[in-house]
Amino acid sequence: MGRSATILWALAGLAALVAPAVVDERQVFVLMSVLVLAVFATSFNILLGYTGLVSFAHAAYYGIGAYTVALLAFHFGASPLAGLVLAPFVAAAAAFVTGLVAFRATRLYFALLTLALGQLFFLIAFQWRSVTQGDDGIHGIVLPPFLDPTTTRYYFVLALAAAALVAMGLIMRSPFGATLRAIRENRDRTGFLGIKVSRYELASFTLGGGFAGYAGAMYAIFDRQAFPQLLEWTTSAEPIYVTLIGGLSSFAGPVVGAVVFGLLEDWITRNTEYWRALLGVVLLLIILFLPGGIVEGVKRLVALATGRRLQKGPSAGDVELEEPEAQVSTAGRAS
Repeated sequence: MGRSATILWALAGLAALVAPAVVDERQVFVLMSVLVLAVFATSFNILLGYTGLVSFAHAAYYGIGAYTVALLAFHFGASPLAGLVLAPFVAAAAAFVTGLVAFRATRLYFALLTLALGQLFFLIAFQWRSVTQGDDGIHGIVLPPFLDPTTTRYYFVLALAAAALVAMGLIMRSPFGATLRAIRENRDRTGFLGIKVSRYELASFTLGGGFAGYAGAMYAIFDRQAFPQLLEWTTSAEPIYVTLIGGLSSFAGPVVGAVVFGLLEDWITRNTEYWRALLGVVLLLIILFLPGGIVEGVKRLVALATGRRLQKGPSAGDVELEEPEAQVSTAGRAS
């Protein structure tokens, strides 16, 4: 990362550390939901921003992660921490199996197939009452005593979010991440380089699903519950919305989008019942005036102020762009 990016991440981390000292308990819960959403949206951006895939099944893996924690606690009396460890692997396994089916289709048909597969998981959670408690869900998950204080739970969730974001950041900056970007920009040309594109796409799908399950486990610990709506396709729209707000072109985009979305949603819902309409207006304005998202807009303002030339990144209306030859060649050598 550049020096300025490092400074901004450090300031964001410092703000997250001191937040419980300056906000009330209700707002601490809002911040925990923002942290969970940041991990959830970043895991989705592995598919959309880095690989150029649109999936409507992402909420299914998020819900599977939450149910892994809840079911182990409810049926076996296991610690939620055990579910937290298992959740990403269970979700990744589900993503791998469903990915084998979904990647039989491409583009729009791939998105529609993921929608059908995601709804299948939702129906299982909704109707299998003897296991999942059906539409009632599982509530009141018993946490370890040290997580009972709200502030302690916040710092625990913050540590989990930081670990996930660092891990995803390192993976996306690796040769694997460079190959995913090459696939996003030109799938056919990347295949001509000798890269097994379908394998990398399946790996991206599995990795994103695993981290979505991790985010779901974070949610189950933060909110102490799991219910079928976590797996519904409408929940998959949330990380898409957040990613478009923050921007597809950078790793920080979904994190910025999660902060803006979470705080804005909290403020709007406390002041009006038409919060969905207002959030829709926000998304419309961003697509019209900041098609690359908030992060891309800030970069352009800085570039204009400093006279530097800014390379165009993927935006809400333009995901497949031309990749510089050097970067694609690097991805080919890395494979």
